[in-house]
Amino acid sequence: MTEVLARCARRVAGHERVRNAADTVDCVVDVEEPDAGLGGDPGAGSTAGSALSPLTAMRGRRDDALAVVNGLFGDALDDRESSFATSMTIRAGSTVLPLERNALRDVLAEAVDQVSPRICVLVHGLMSTESVWHYPENPSTTYGTLLADTYGVTPLSVRYNTGRRVSANGRELAQLLNLLVQAWPVRVREINLIGHSMGGLVIRSACYYARTVRPRGRHLPIGRRWTTKVRRVVLVGTPNTGAPLEAFVNVASSMLWSLPVPATRLVGLGLDSRSAGIKDLRFGNIVDEDWLEHDPDARERPQPHRVHRLRRADHLVIAGTVTADPEHPLARIIGDALVTSSSAGGLVDGAEQRELIPGATMRVFPKTTHIALAHDVDVFAAIDRWWRSST
Repeated sequence: MTEVLARCARRVAGHERVRNAADTVDCVVDVEEPDAGLGGDPGAGSTAGSALSPLTAMRGRRDDALAVVNGLFGDALDDRESSFATSMTIRAGSTVLPLERNALRDVLAEAVDQVSPRICVLVHGLMSTESVWHYPENPSTTYGTLLADTYGVTPLSVRYNTGRRVSANGRELAQLLNLLVQAWPVRVREINLIGHSMGGLVIRSACYYARTVRPRGRHLPIGRRWTTKVRRVVLVGTPNTGAPLEAFVNVASSMLWSLPVPATRLVGLGLDSRSAGIKDLRFGNIVDEDWLEHDPDARERPQPHRVHRLRRADHLVIAGTVTADPEHPLARIIGDALVTSSSAGGLVDGAEQRELIPGATMRVFPKTTHIALAHDVDVFAAIDRWWRSST
């Protein structure tokens, strides 16, 4: 441990080059500040080299910093049961919802203006929290709050560890939505799901597992209470057929170095250690079979995509391009800087081009980058028009 701390301190102070990915994971996962309530040896609380303890003191940025670290190393954090690993929760605003009927009723009475039979759940993407949905000029406004004002839905959001496998997060979300519907104070009549980037993959995964996973000793799938109630699915900048892994790593690097914390800058030196979640984005993996017993660093998808969608739900696909002309050659290559329009639309290349989301409505927004898609006035206007037409 002493040697790990020494290496961390040297690299923070002098930007010494990281020799391998394991060094960085050691610094992130193994070194936690006991005095901050993060576990470990109480006698080591005064150690100045604690690599991630500054995250707990970042006023107004702690959640964002932890989201970035989870996106990069969340699978390792989860495996080691680190207190830095983000647990999946469903929230109303900033309030974590208990998924037990009496407790949920009491919390909702304080957290929301209206408990509606119509629910809208927003799921963020890689290295994000629910704050990605906030309009920069008005953080209290999100697509969820706007839909609540217009259509009377109760807006909720999901926070989760984006470094885990998409399929693991999908299974857990399927179970949490089942518990949510059981505990909701009024009978749920309609569920609407909106996912940004990786969040769209997690939604698709949850819908799949909700229909296929059966609890031990039961004949009905875990999602029977909620999948039949899903009315709309909106996939915003989702890499349904994958995205260049390097693009996500480059964005991760810039996010890390923008944070005013030496520990996160240290992590930026170890980007060769890519989480399972990031690797899933390369091919748009949503089920275990997409990655089990396959080379995680393969350049080509080991097996073709399969169609997993709720047939009764209407689907809207949102894509962006960095160029003014969506047909510009650059737009075809980099799309919104991370996801191309063809990937967002779920177009699978091959002898016969197939659609992963047949029947979906698609809208493309020029000069709109990946993150901006989650809080853009024009994007919401398109969602609103589509929502109205599907009512």
